[in-house]
Formats: sequence, C-alpha cells, structure tokens
Amino acid sequence: MLKLGDKVKFVNENMEGIVTSFKGKNMVGVTIEDDFEIPVLASEVLKIDFDEVKPDAAKKEVDDKLKSKLNTNPLGIFWAYNRMGENEVEGVLHNNTCDILLYAIYQKEKDVFSLYKTGKLNRGEELNMLKLNLENYDKWNPLLFQLILADDINMKPSKPLHIEFKTNPKEFHQSLKFCFFLQKQAYMFKLNEEFTQLNLTALKQKDFSEKPKVETIDLSAKPEPVIDLHFEKLLERGYTTQTNDIIGVQMDVFIKTLEAAYINQMKSIVYVHGIGNQYLKNKIQTFLTKNKRLAKHFEDADPLKFGGGATYIEIG
Repeated sequence: MLKLGDKVKFVNENMEGIVTSFKGKNMVGVTIEDDFEIPVLASEVLKIDFDEVKPDAAKKEVDDKLKSKLNTNPLGIFWAYNRMGENEVEGVLHNNTCDILLYAIYQKEKDVFSLYKTGKLNRGEELNMLKLNLENYDKWNPLLFQLILADDINMKPSKPLHIEFKTNPKEFHQSLKFCFFLQKQAYMFKLNEEFTQLNLTALKQKDFSEKPKVETIDLSAKPEPVIDLHFEKLLERGYTTQTNDIIGVQMDVFIKTLEAAYINQMKSIVYVHGIGNQYLKNKIQTFLTKNKRLAKHFEDADPLKFGGGATYIEIG
C-alpha cells in the first residue's frame, strides 16, 4: 500500500519520484526531481527504500516548490523608487522578461551623459542603486537606460533598447502602486513599454468608425515547423489572454498547434520551451506520453541548433 512520502520508481520509465498526492482509487501523483507531479496508475510504480519522511511535511514541501515555479508576475523590465524613509528613495532595476539582461545606466546633466553603472541581471533578479531625496525631485537628473535582452534559446534575438527616462511630478506620484518584486508600495515604471507620440493631425483625420485590426495566432491553421513557446514571443505574435497562468497559456498553444499539425498531416514539429527548470518541458513530454495518437515519437531536438531547450515530435 503506497502512502504520501513514499519513494517509488516507474515500472516502464527510467525515473524515480516521491508520492505527493492521491488522484483516486488507483491513481497517485508522483513528483520527480524537477518538481513536476505526474499522475500515474499505482500499479505502474514500485516502492523503493527511502528514509522515513512525515507525509504532511513531504507534501507541503513539494507543494511550496511547485507554487514557486509558477511565475505569474507581469513580464517586463521595471524601474522602481523604493521609499527608504520620509524623503529618501532608492532606485531598483528588476528583470522579468529575459534570461539575462545586460544594462548600462547613464545620468544626464546639461546635455552630457555620464555612465553611472553597468552589469547584468538574471531573470527574476533586481539591483538597488541611486539613492535620491524626494524634496529635490525637480533636480533629479534624467536617466538613460541601454539594455540588451538575451535568452538561452530564442528564434530571433531582441533588439537592444535605448530608453531616456524622466517623469513629471504628476506622472511620478501617479505611479505609486504595489510593486511585486519589492512586495510593498513603490513608484514603479515598466521601461520596455512602447510609448508613441500622438500625431494630432492624423488623429483629427482618423475614422473612428473603423474597427481596429488585431493580429492573433490562428491555432487551427497549419503551424510553422518550429514554434517558440516563450510567453513573451506568444504575446508578440498576437496571442491574447485574460489569465496570468503562463504555463496554462503555453500548454494551450502547444496542444492546439499539435492537433493542427496532426490534422494537416505534418510529419514532424519542434517546440522551443527553453531550459530553465524544465517545468514546461516535463508537462509537454508527459502529455505526449499519454497521447500517442498525436505523437508517434518524441525526443530532445538537435542540441547544436536548440541548445537542449526544445522537443522534436514525430507526428502520429
């Protein structure tokens, strides 16, 4: 009889894991080393020796790890002013858009830019710098951010960003909101937001009766032979969603395009999911294991071409 916390191995796969939930009379959830839980028949796993573990503690630890893998925070490069006291604030740069962010920050004074700081931030990291006094807001120097966004796996590298940053008092104080990476109220700005100047002449001539054209991904059409599932790439291609479940969105695109590939009788397809913690990769390959009607065979795609961050699927 299996119980929570038991260490087991799969009968038909070279994998081991820990029982972390029960799905029904004959189903258990087994969490493997990448913190991904796989539902499996109890008859398809065997209990192996394991140090005694308290079931509740084991389940809570795994649940906490799984929750930490889901990044539901807004995507982007953020600049925030964190209040350190009554009048003092500190600038904070945060990266939540690419695997590696290379930055150079300049301060502008009398039309001359002076280099203030350079460095790099990994995804999910932030850096504190530049302490300022709120009472002297009108004397703050404008900032210039030069940013290079780099990903371990990418179909097309992003263009470098060149952003001059200066706000007026109204914009500054209206930016006070809950800052997800500081976990408190702060003056927060998204640096890679696209701003456009209003062309008043064109605006007067605009026919507001015309419906705006929205480019979206047609998930039923014959898909491209290589599909990049990075969330920011899906947004760039026009995929819209009301949910902040990023993994759910990626799996939705994966399943629907795989079905479209099957219907359109494609011989194969490659999905770029990145390396990261392999959470998305495990979900994809678990789905493929259970849906052999769609996938006759799958394996890691060419490591020289995709760096180990993609899955090749031979359509069933």
